[in-house]
Amino acid sequence: MRRTATYLALLLPTLPLLQACGGAGAWEGTVTDSAGVAVVHNPAVPMWRAEDEWSATEELRIGTMAGEQNYQFGQITFLDVGPDGTIYVADLQAVEIRAYDATGKHVLTVGGKGSGPGELQQPQFVLADPDGGFIVPDLGNQRVNRYGPGGESRGSFPIQMQAGVPTRWMVDPAGRLMAQLRGLNLPGMAALEGGDPIVVYDIMGAVVDTVAVLPKGQTLEGMTQERLSIKVFAPEPVWDLDPEGNILYAMNDQFRILVNTPDGTLTRVITKEVEPKPVEEADRNAILRLLREQYAQYGVPPAQMEQIMSGIGFADYYPAFGQLFVGPEGTLWVQRIRSARDMAGAAGEEVEFDPQAIGSPEWEVFDAEGRWLGVVTLPDRFQPVDVRGDDLYGIWRDEMDVQYVMRLRVNRPE
Repeated sequence: MRRTATYLALLLPTLPLLQACGGAGAWEGTVTDSAGVAVVHNPAVPMWRAEDEWSATEELRIGTMAGEQNYQFGQITFLDVGPDGTIYVADLQAVEIRAYDATGKHVLTVGGKGSGPGELQQPQFVLADPDGGFIVPDLGNQRVNRYGPGGESRGSFPIQMQAGVPTRWMVDPAGRLMAQLRGLNLPGMAALEGGDPIVVYDIMGAVVDTVAVLPKGQTLEGMTQERLSIKVFAPEPVWDLDPEGNILYAMNDQFRILVNTPDGTLTRVITKEVEPKPVEEADRNAILRLLREQYAQYGVPPAQMEQIMSGIGFADYYPAFGQLFVGPEGTLWVQRIRSARDMAGAAGEEVEFDPQAIGSPEWEVFDAEGRWLGVVTLPDRFQPVDVRGDDLYGIWRDEMDVQYVMRLRVNRPE
């Protein structure tokens, strides 16, 4: 099944569901019909009893703070797992793709900074090829590279940036390469006012299908060539695929996840009440302070910095949730959000903002029909990226901000 977040989509009767699965308690929500679409209304009480709850334990960790170079990571941006268990890791700082076997042993490195054959500039994604080998979209060189199992080149095709900026890549269950495109108000680039299309490419890079159009994200809405405009915590589309190729997506400002069949038919909506977290003044000040520090580290001149800072705004509320993905048994996992105040801890403590800690280690789990089962707590600072059976693969950061590849096993009571 396919990586970072994947979703579920099964047709359900439109009557209330009272019978639970897996020995859990009775579900107290309802399913209603809305023009043939099943709308799942989840209650505030989960189905799991204490003896039903799932947990996750670490099985594998790849990486080191110091030691052999092949196990030191600079900036992991993505990973994927091949059919044989090979783990492919994209390191943006090293400008490399590294491969490790299922035991964590390094077996291959390709890339290196450059524009020549096989070289890379911005390897932000790596995708396992169902036919063996791997695929590397490279925005820096504006091309998609294909590699064989031994790292040999299988050719490349150009990324047509004028059609939209690819913000997320995937390989669907049928083995098709897909990307979400984002339009920008910049010269020579499509604005894509209707939203973000998810398109399918053939092996030569031609777009052969559009499987969905997501609502347009609002973080960069209003940005032009003359002015940088960023709205922190503005609504953004979040999406994934389930093993059947169904597309699940939502705007992250509300807990309302839509399930579409591969042909674009809406079949189910999964909802749950979430108390909104307001973005307080202390939060905004902490985020602006962090941005100033980062811009200063990059050597941005004071006048230009003030121009950039003047274009930064904030939504009134934090997102309703972070990531989502489909886990074992077709379950849907949705990440809770922590505010900057939540991270500060004790009252009166100065708010410090860690953008990578906004996502909580607590994940709400829903069954394959959209019913809320309960909560699983994953390791803090762990970002799930791929799911294989009961194994979760992801990126973990330690207290020193050093990154590792980690595999967790989901423990499910009988």
